[in-house]
Amino acid sequence: MTTFSDAFPDLPDDIAAGIEDLGWKEAMPVQTRVLPLFHEGKDLIVQARTGSGKTGAFGVPITSLVDPDLPETQALVMLPTRELAIQVAQEIMVLGKHRGVNCLPVYGGVGYTEQLEGIEKGAHVVVGTPGRILDHLGSKRMHFDHVKMLILDEADELLSLGFWPDMREIHSYLPDERQSFLFSATMPEKVRSLSRVFLNEPEFVTLSEDQLAPQEIDHFYYLISASEKEQTLVKILEFEDPESAIIFCNTKSDVRFVTSYLQRFGFDADQISGDLTQQAREKAMKKIKAGKLKFLVATDVAARGIDISDLAYVINYDTSDSPEVYVHRTGRTGRAGKAGVAISLVSGLDIGNFKFMQTVTKIKIPEKKAPTEKDIVGRLGDRLRIKIEHDLREMPERERGWRVDRLLPIVEEFGKTPEGQRDMALLCAAYLRDHKPATSLTEEEAAEAAAEAAAPPRLDDEDRGGRGARRGGGGRSGGGGGRRGG
Repeated sequence: MTTFSDAFPDLPDDIAAGIEDLGWKEAMPVQTRVLPLFHEGKDLIVQARTGSGKTGAFGVPITSLVDPDLPETQALVMLPTRELAIQVAQEIMVLGKHRGVNCLPVYGGVGYTEQLEGIEKGAHVVVGTPGRILDHLGSKRMHFDHVKMLILDEADELLSLGFWPDMREIHSYLPDERQSFLFSATMPEKVRSLSRVFLNEPEFVTLSEDQLAPQEIDHFYYLISASEKEQTLVKILEFEDPESAIIFCNTKSDVRFVTSYLQRFGFDADQISGDLTQQAREKAMKKIKAGKLKFLVATDVAARGIDISDLAYVINYDTSDSPEVYVHRTGRTGRAGKAGVAISLVSGLDIGNFKFMQTVTKIKIPEKKAPTEKDIVGRLGDRLRIKIEHDLREMPERERGWRVDRLLPIVEEFGKTPEGQRDMALLCAAYLRDHKPATSLTEEEAAEAAAEAAAPPRLDDEDRGGRGARRGGGGRSGGGGGRRGG
C-alpha cells in the first residue's frame, strides 16, 4: 500500500488532515505517479479515466501550494461541465479546509452574486467552466496575476463541447511562471493541440496497461442487441459529436439503410458502395476530405484507397470476422502521428468472434455503456449554454438591452404553455444545428498558436481592454514549464 505521505514528500499536516476527512486511505495509481513529479516542477500530460483518482493527483499539490494569507487566485482548474466543477470544488474545499484554502466554483447557468462574493473574499483556487471564467475576466472582476498552477481536467471533453475559442482567450490572461497539468481520458489531436499552447515541454505520464496507457487510437465497443444498432449509433453520434467519421458496414444493403437512417435524423451523411457510380463515389470522397461531409458510410471494398489525414472516428456498425479487416478499418484514423477513436457495435452473437479478434491483434478494447437519453440531453444542454455564453460575450454590452433583454417577456410567455415550450425547444435545436464554432486546431494553427504564445507582447496589448497589463511575467502567456517564481 502506498500512502499519500509516501507519494508526496513533505505532505503538510493540514492537507493530511483533509485527506483523512475525505476517507482516502491509500494513494491510487494515478496519484502515486503524478504526486512525486509535482516537486520536479514539470508540466505534465496525464491520460486517465474519470474516477481514477485524478482530483487527488492535482488537488493535493494545489492545496499544498496555496498561501492562505494571500487573498489572490493562486490555482485554476478548468473543467467542461458545472457538475464536474461542483464535484471537484467540493473535494478541494475538504482537502484545504484545515489550511484555510478558499475554493470557488465558477460556472454558467446561475446568478453572479455568490460568485462575485467569493471573488471579493479572495478565492485561492478557482474551479470552473471556461465560459463563465472568461465572463469574470472580461469584466475585470477576476484576474490571474498570481496563478502558479493550472489544471486542465477532462481536456478531451472540454474540446468536444466547443470551448476551444474561450480557452485560447483565457490563455492570454495567464502568467508565464506557472506549472501546468493536463488530464484526459483520450488523446485525440485536438487535445495535443491544446497541450502545445498551454504546456511547456510536458512529460507524459503513462500508467500500466490496465490503467489506460496513451496510444494513437482509442478503441471501444458497445455490446447491444442487433435490433438496437441503428438507435445506438444515433445516440453515440449525438453524444460524442465527432468532427468526422467513416461508418463501416459489411453489406451494400446495410450501407443504404444506415445512410438513409442517419439522413432521416438530420445527420450530414453520405455513402459509397459498389451500387454507386464512380462519379458519385468520388463526389462523396471529395466532400469528406474537404471537411464538407461529417459522416461517410461505406463497405470495405468501396473504401479501398481512402486516405483522410484528419479522420477523427472510425465506427464499425458491423463487426468483421477477420482481424486484418478490423486493423485495416481502424487504421484509417490516427494517421500521420495523430490520434483517433475506433468504436464497434457488437451484438451478442458476435461477441465471441470479437474477443478472438482482440486476442489475435493484441488490441485491448474496453466496453462502454451506451449513452442514455438523460446523458444526451445533459450534453446538449451543456453545448447550448456554451454557445449562448459565447455569443453574449461577443455582443457589445450596449446592444444587449434592445437585442436580448427586451425579449425576456416573450420567453417568459412561451414558457407558460407546453406549446410555447416546444416552440422554444425548436429554436434551441435550430441554434445548435446552425451555430457551431470550431472546436480544435489544425496542425498549422496549433504551431502558430504555440509560436504566438512564446512571443513577446505586441505593442497594441494595452489597447485591447487593458489585458496586457494583467498578464504578469511580462505578458508572454506561454507554457510555464515549472514552478519558476512559485
